Amino acid sequence: MESIHLIGHPNPVLISSIVWLEGEANYTRVHYQSGGFSIVTQSLHWFEQHLNFVRIHRSAIINPIYVQEFVQKRGRSGWVRLVDDRVMPVSRNRLEHTASRLIQETNFLTS
Repeated sequence: MESIHLIGHPNPVLISSIVWLEGEANYTRVHYQSGGFSIVTQSLHWFEQHLNFVRIHRSAIINPIYVQEFVQKRGRSGWVRLVDDRVMPVSRNRLEHTASRLIQETNFLTS
């Protein structure tokens, strides 16, 4: 699957153009590589089920191809840095899952 149909968008959106997704109640803010965003009436859970992205927080899902750096500290904290230099925290509950997915998908080494 190279593209996805977003509710309210007349044309399919390339999955590779989506950098990350931000949950806002029953809406999702879709952040694009171009720097723009759109709000759609699909939940983060829907995207989690349909895209091969990584959920790093209750309200955030990232596209692993745009991860520049992943850091996991021994104190059970961690964060990812996206290619646009946005630093996003990874929740403690999702650290191990995030680490395994990013290592599997992008060959990242964690600190």
